[in-house]
Amino acid sequence: MKGLYLTFHSEDSKQKGHGIWKKILSQIEAINRSGIEIQNYNISTPNRYRTKVFSLFNPFYFSKKIDKDFYNYDFYYIRYPYCSFAFLNLLKKMKKYGKGKIIVEIPTYPYDGEITSYFFDIVIDKLLRNNLKKYIDAFTTYSIDKNIYGVPAIPIMNGIDCSKISVSNKTIKNNDNSIHLIAIAQFADWHGYDRLINGLNIYYKNIHDKNVYLHLVGSGSELKYYKELIEKYNLSEYIIIHGLLYGEELSELINNSSIGICSLGNHRKNIFLTSELKSREYLASGLPIVSSVKIDVIPENYKYCFYVPADESQIDIQSIINFYNNLFLNNDLSRMIKELRKFAEENCDMNVTIKPVVEYIKNIS
Repeated sequence: MKGLYLTFHSEDSKQKGHGIWKKILSQIEAINRSGIEIQNYNISTPNRYRTKVFSLFNPFYFSKKIDKDFYNYDFYYIRYPYCSFAFLNLLKKMKKYGKGKIIVEIPTYPYDGEITSYFFDIVIDKLLRNNLKKYIDAFTTYSIDKNIYGVPAIPIMNGIDCSKISVSNKTIKNNDNSIHLIAIAQFADWHGYDRLINGLNIYYKNIHDKNVYLHLVGSGSELKYYKELIEKYNLSEYIIIHGLLYGEELSELINNSSIGICSLGNHRKNIFLTSELKSREYLASGLPIVSSVKIDVIPENYKYCFYVPADESQIDIQSIINFYNNLFLNNDLSRMIKELRKFAEENCDMNVTIKPVVEYIKNIS
């Protein structure tokens, strides 16, 4: 059984080790470990704007030319690039000249609230996406939907390669009155960290017995707004913007952090069940987590996950302090980290989460 994993992301981002590519390569490795042969086939261009223009006006455009061997595979796993004339034309050719089943992964569903940077993306997608059922055999989705745009959907969960994530060896110093929160993202509106900044503003206006620090790691369109809030509230002492960090630098910062902050604004795009990678990476590192919406892999009343309201209210910092105190004070920190790591390995590792896809492929006749 041989297949291709089709992607549409720039090779430049692949070389830089961006999160999307880390996940894609991890999926490919896990599928190969299952005994199914799959390799990446990337259709990309270094200029995103040029891609959009040609996708809109030229229904046959992709920057990489397809050769005849492309159609000689048993299956194709595609990371959904949003629907366009070019994408539909590609699918049509795959059905006409090939024999393989076509499986398309939708990273976020529903996703209309997530497309904000390019107006034509959502306009063209809405216009064309009901045609997908003519060509696609199955979607994979991180939602609970069983059918998307008239196509059967396979619910899966996001996974990570736990073996590539170092485990925290954090210790708590005596009389340490500091709590360090970490938020890693390509910052966008739905990450909702403005709610946390607003909460810290209120917290520091009142009498407090702990210093709560927020470490923002990454880049993105929302970072400018966060900087404006930090300056407005005079919080630069407590909110540190690190930019993009990788490798040992990132591991060291995680090691010195107390709690991993997941997205706090998913309600802004009508998402109330999330499968985001950062939740898995925090857990694998040994960090308890905070989220505003249900995380798919987390069981009810899981003691290492704290939920804040999924609305526009400022985050109650004292509630996070209480969560911290219950876990960190007078408890075995080493045991907690081991339990978090074990949970991640058993529930979040890519070898586990990719199984529904592997089973579907193996049943292809």
